[in-house]
Amino acid sequence: MEFKGETQRQINSAGFRIKNVYVSILVIGIFISLFSGIVYGADLTAKEILDQVEGTVLFAGDGSARIELITESKRGQQRSNTLQIYRKEDEDNTEKQLLEYLRPADVAGTKLLSITKSESKDSEIWLYMPALGKERRIATQEMQTKFMGTDFTYEEISGTAAYEEDYESERLDDDVVDGNKCYVLRLAPTGESEYTFVKMWVWQDEFIPVKIEFYGRGDKLRKILETADWKKNESDKWEPANVVMSDIVSGTKTIIKIEETSEADIPDDYFTVRYLRRH
Repeated sequence: MEFKGETQRQINSAGFRIKNVYVSILVIGIFISLFSGIVYGADLTAKEILDQVEGTVLFAGDGSARIELITESKRGQQRSNTLQIYRKEDEDNTEKQLLEYLRPADVAGTKLLSITKSESKDSEIWLYMPALGKERRIATQEMQTKFMGTDFTYEEISGTAAYEEDYESERLDDDVVDGNKCYVLRLAPTGESEYTFVKMWVWQDEFIPVKIEFYGRGDKLRKILETADWKKNESDKWEPANVVMSDIVSGTKTIIKIEETSEADIPDDYFTVRYLRRH
């Protein structure tokens, strides 16, 4: 069918108006989406941010990792250790982690097993030392003591610290760390703790804690946990290549360098007390 004259002009004009309306709606939709995202980020409460935090373990997902753990004295003297880490998360969200010292010879075979059930957040931590020839369970009152001469507590090195359950959170002004916009949270312990409060910097784009400050008696800064060189692993999860825990009081540091990671299904028997005695 052919249209001529005024009829054709009317159709063209109507089509132009419809097209303009469509474009306007599209632009408005995009604007609303962007604006909503900004408002949502700005309106997030401290608890909502903390609930989305991916965790504070050394690496994410199931599998294993080889790390170099360096302890540094106040005088700058360093001791290097090589460890293998195995991780697994069951279908019921129970998190399991096994650390094993490979080198040097005087600590080789030392193992630390942690099992954390998500529903109850009850954590079991077991330490096996070859020199003693037996394992022992770390008591609740020992959870916040230093692990194997490092600046990490048993709770921190095993990744069993439950900030969302054990701390009341408050959102502070946003900040920037290594070029990344971060939410800043102030966390006050709800129960007994060696810290009076903790400050956590959370990468806004990925909800990853990139820096944590620990404050003790008199609200004095005691320790700082810093991460760097973040990259995605085989599971498409972010992990840092370097982690540093600095003890401000003693002047010591513990440096962790993740040398390699491997995505694999780790056998269940790795995460048993019986396995700790295997050589």
